[in-house]
Amino acid sequence: MNRRPFIRLLLLVAALAFAPLAVLAQTQAGAIKAVLLRGTVAKIPLGGTTPVPLTEGAALIETDTVITDKDSGAVLVFANGSSVKLGASSRLAIEEFKMDPLGDDIAVAALQREPNVSKTRLNLAYGEVVGNVKKLNKDRGSSFDIKTPVGAAGIRGTTFRIVMRFEANGQITFTLSTAEGTVRFSGTVQVSSGTTTQTGTTQETDVSDGQQVNAVATINPTTNQVSGVQVSATQPITAEEVQAITIAVTQGIQQAQQTTTFTTTEQQQAAQQTNTTQQSGTTGTSDSTKTEQKTEGQTTPQTLILDVVTRSGSG
Repeated sequence: MNRRPFIRLLLLVAALAFAPLAVLAQTQAGAIKAVLLRGTVAKIPLGGTTPVPLTEGAALIETDTVITDKDSGAVLVFANGSSVKLGASSRLAIEEFKMDPLGDDIAVAALQREPNVSKTRLNLAYGEVVGNVKKLNKDRGSSFDIKTPVGAAGIRGTTFRIVMRFEANGQITFTLSTAEGTVRFSGTVQVSSGTTTQTGTTQETDVSDGQQVNAVATINPTTNQVSGVQVSATQPITAEEVQAITIAVTQGIQQAQQTTTFTTTEQQQAAQQTNTTQQSGTTGTSDSTKTEQKTEGQTTPQTLILDVVTRSGSG
């Protein structure tokens, strides 16, 4: 009996079975560039504590944390075509940015949607971000999330602004504004007492085009516990918000996208650098994932959770 056809059939079946795993294995860390730097902008690498000044066009990788001083700012452009403009006195950790390898070099300005599958997770410890996210391949698993000490935003092909500040009077102020799409905002307050945690009520609000929602929470300066969270009803974006988003997009994001390109070589270099950094990084909690308050002498409370999920058109 000739078993060769049978063996070939088994090999073919095995190859087809493991094909999806091979595709998933291609996903790697993506390339990021810091452009249109203004004032003092620096990064803190994985495991580091000392800020490293950034120069125009500097390459960033996941695990880097970007910080801006007063009267400073930068636009971070990602190889999936999305961009975020980081405002003054802000701290943003790039916790994760992975994507499938680029098939060709890309010009960001020419993209209407991301070129392939990607996963982005950022953490805004404090400050301001205005973002423009290209249409994501959501049906293939793409995601773009921004966390803050008071919540998370799941973005889907949207232009948005998030401002999160720690005020000197012991309050957190949070504003979410959307210029495109619809955002579902939900907030839950967890109050801890010793080893017991009590979960409060959850409030959900849809924030549609041209709308914003505000939240205020009180922080106990001694215990850092949050109480009395108040979420406003959805309201039209203020003239100040409209102006801030317009300026950020036209004078920052669009200009950055017009001048930024990514090559397949740059993505490969970003993936290799990320692997090297993660392998040689120090053990324990990385500085890039720590959150802190800008208000001196306080730490970020972890008891207030406000979830934001964007609900725009299909990606």
